[in-house]
Amino acid sequence: MGTSFKQAACGVLFVVSLVSCDAGSAGAQDGPVPRVRVQVDAGRNRVWLLTAEGLAIYEPAVPGRVLRVPLLGWQISERPKGCVPQFALGPKGEAVIPSDLVPVLLRVDPETLAVTRYELRLDDGSGTDRDTGISGLRYVPGLGGYLAASRRDGTVWRIDRDLQHPRALGYRVMLPPPSGC
Repeated sequence: MGTSFKQAACGVLFVVSLVSCDAGSAGAQDGPVPRVRVQVDAGRNRVWLLTAEGLAIYEPAVPGRVLRVPLLGWQISERPKGCVPQFALGPKGEAVIPSDLVPVLLRVDPETLAVTRYELRLDDGSGTDRDTGISGLRYVPGLGGYLAASRRDGTVWRIDRDLQHPRALGYRVMLPPPSGC
């Protein structure tokens, strides 16, 4: 990753932190903590930002331009207990965004920015579909798919590259509490 791209990514994070601040005096303030998830796509020179309000894409090659992608129907837990779920970048540069409330993934095409909705049937191995969301998602090239986890009970699933056929892996993880997001 080039130095100018790293600096641009840091600049975006700095701007996001400023935009989310009050216009009041400096110093410690009570109130909601800004929650943002960031993915850097160095190969395509993009920074993807996910907040409770939606998705924004910054391209350092075009300073000042921010592409906004509406995520219609996207559901996440409400504050103060809820966090913006961890999203993933797929092998073709697509953003895959989970809901932490319901078993749904949104895929954002990297070229057209079109959003496609995938409703999953999550089965934890007991033969019963789970009505739970996904709090963490990561693309794993060696698996040719995604690993997903639920904060609710820690169940881990493998989801193939085409965002179909989730399969419980038979173990659970403890995700960090949402207080720090």
